[in-house]
Formats: sequence, structure tokens, C-alpha cells
Amino acid sequence: MEYWITVVFTDNQELVVRNAVRHTISDDMEILEIDTNKEVTIIPLKQIKYFSCDAAVFNKSPNS
Repeated sequence: MEYWITVVFTDNQELVVRNAVRHTISDDMEILEIDTNKEVTIIPLKQIKYFSCDAAVFNKSPNS
């Protein structure tokens, strides 16, 4: 499943990834990793104001 994720940086610039397949925060809470089928983007959390993603990735029912 592909979904979108938007990252807003502390300087108010935005990164929109429309074909994300996974996003994770590292165990040490230092890095946000966004994966697509073609690339991996690694962003230090210190540079992020906030990020949001498509709510469909959090559906509890696999048939939704």
C-alpha cells in the first residue's frame, strides 16, 4: 500500500512524499526514515517541526 506523508521543517519548508510505503522513527528518536519503492529519505528529527500522513495507514481492518 502506498500513502502520502508531509514533513514540515523548522524553517517552514515542506517535503511531500506521495508514494511512501513505510515510515519509521529510529529507536533513539533521532531520525525519521521514509521509504518508497525507489528511495529512502532520512531526516534528522531536530529539523522537523511536524509531519503528517494519510490516515488510511492506521486502519485497523484490512478490508477498509
